[in-house]
Amino acid sequence: MLTPKFELTQTETKVCITVFAPYTNISETEIYIEKNDFRFFSPPYYLRLNLPGEIMEMGASNGIYDADDGKFILTVEKVNKGEHFPNLDLISTLLVKKTKNFPSKPDIRILDSQGEDVSSDGSHCSQDESSEMDCLIEQTLPEEEVPFTVMIMKPKYGFGNQYSDVFKGYAYEVLEILDLPDPDITAASSRTPLRLECEVKDFSDEHYLADRVYRNYIDELIAFETVWEQYHARGTSATLCVEDTERLKDFPVREYILMPHDQQTLYFGLLDIIAAYCYDHRTTEGDPTSESAWTINKLSATLSWFEVYATLKDAVTAFMRRSLCYPLFRNYDLSVKILRDVQILLLLGKRQLLKCLLDIHRLFSQSSPRFLLNRLYIEDYCVWIQGADDKCFAAMAEEIDMVSFAVSADVTLRKVQG
Repeated sequence: MLTPKFELTQTETKVCITVFAPYTNISETEIYIEKNDFRFFSPPYYLRLNLPGEIMEMGASNGIYDADDGKFILTVEKVNKGEHFPNLDLISTLLVKKTKNFPSKPDIRILDSQGEDVSSDGSHCSQDESSEMDCLIEQTLPEEEVPFTVMIMKPKYGFGNQYSDVFKGYAYEVLEILDLPDPDITAASSRTPLRLECEVKDFSDEHYLADRVYRNYIDELIAFETVWEQYHARGTSATLCVEDTERLKDFPVREYILMPHDQQTLYFGLLDIIAAYCYDHRTTEGDPTSESAWTINKLSATLSWFEVYATLKDAVTAFMRRSLCYPLFRNYDLSVKILRDVQILLLLGKRQLLKCLLDIHRLFSQSSPRFLLNRLYIEDYCVWIQGADDKCFAAMAEEIDMVSFAVSADVTLRKVQG
């Protein structure tokens, strides 16, 4: 079944649901409403929404079909008059979750001859019971060197560290989008030291000093006023356009079950990706080029090294280092200005950040093989951020002030020494 394009608006007493379903058979259309559960079925379309408030089918509710535009306009009454339904534009939060998406744990079970689970003492046990059992195995180091290494746990990467073995058979794609060597073999603990070593090697004293002395064009880039600076000055925020909601509709909707530590690393990874996007936006003056996808990919250690940050300072430092190593313009003042852009985006909240992520998704979709990064990170971030807390983004914006000056001397010293 196809998920149709849809829009929602509301008044004090009603919710209007517009469903675009061209070439459908009206006689086969069914609509079901119970509390906050809304279902629309009209072959080949199926839509199920979990609304943030209760609605009712009776009363002044009605629906019409516009044959010219191929759309159903369904008006339903709110159970509680005057109630405001939040986030009706964030459609991924309304679509009923289809799958649970979180890092999987090894599921090792003992089966008897009939294929049923049994415990270590031979008694039968359920899957839930067996999953809680610990198996302690004595381990000893080999006495002599073996010619190969057996990896019990494969390296994980991607959103929430939920992927592995993605790059088997993708040798060219790995070289094109990753600085991390052998992502399916290199241990996660090796990524940071390898990245730092690579950045020191790639830093160019001549390029850095040239952009420090000859900076007329760089000063123009710093003075450029972004659209989010205009929003911030006016006290307004971004709204999702039709193209945005159409793209969101096609993303897989998942329920993310994450530990607090995992949630924190997702926020830091988002900051890293958004900083890379801000660099491209400012240096192209809001008009992306054919190199924009490469720039975002390269400047984000999350995307190019599958880096996972323990602190916000780590994320800021990584961006500062990479912004002085790889792009066309390598100027410290420019990088600081871009951190200010990141702060403004964080203060504007998740809708503005979502629009940035959708821009990145579009750029990566047009830049093969970076569609893999959309699958590994961007699509999940687009879904996850709709349920994120704007207070966390505001707290991150404040913390950038505290860490940016702390990392400035560290970054500059390492670059000059490198």
